[in-house]
Amino acid sequence: MRKLMLMILIAVMALSGACATKGQETVATGAGVGAVVGGVLGYLVGGRTGAALGAALGAGAGALVGNEVDNEQKKYASQEQWLDAEITQTNNLNQRAMAHNKAMEKKLAEMRFEGKRMRALAKQNKLQASQLAKEKAKLNAEQESTKALLAQVTKDVEKTQYILAKKKIKSDQQKQLLVASLKTMQERQQELKNQLEVLASLPINTM
Repeated sequence: MRKLMLMILIAVMALSGACATKGQETVATGAGVGAVVGGVLGYLVGGRTGAALGAALGAGAGALVGNEVDNEQKKYASQEQWLDAEITQTNNLNQRAMAHNKAMEKKLAEMRFEGKRMRALAKQNKLQASQLAKEKAKLNAEQESTKALLAQVTKDVEKTQYILAKKKIKSDQQKQLLVASLKTMQERQQELKNQLEVLASLPINTM
């Protein structure tokens, strides 16, 4: 494990050191962070083979995040303006996620009830195929919308983590706001993951 992690860290330093421009450095740093995280997680899941694959995938994802952060920052005249925009964007996404999660609580209760009702009908051979298809389509739509929102929240979490880890934030107030927003978005992220698990466990999935 130590040798493997040492190899990954050496690759990260080599990648960062080989960069000549700020943009290249951002991409390389993102790739390096992603490689380390992906490598560790991959090792835990699949040993050496998993570590190699995890590092490769993590490097690609990290490079994309670093590159996107760098490009977004260039659109603003100052770091303060850029971070204000990032914080506002995160807050707006948080509000969307909160509204989705609140609405989903009611929808899940309704789908649980409907699933039990349809199962009872199925036992009596009274369930129509059209009814089942309609309910499954509804379930699939909720799963897809939740997955899409989770992807946005996850991306926001990764960007904020990158900013806090790799950008020298001048404003203590903005740094505190970013830390607070990261914690909040991680909570929304977990809520969405939980919802997907519940959706996957609904009785209608096995009908």
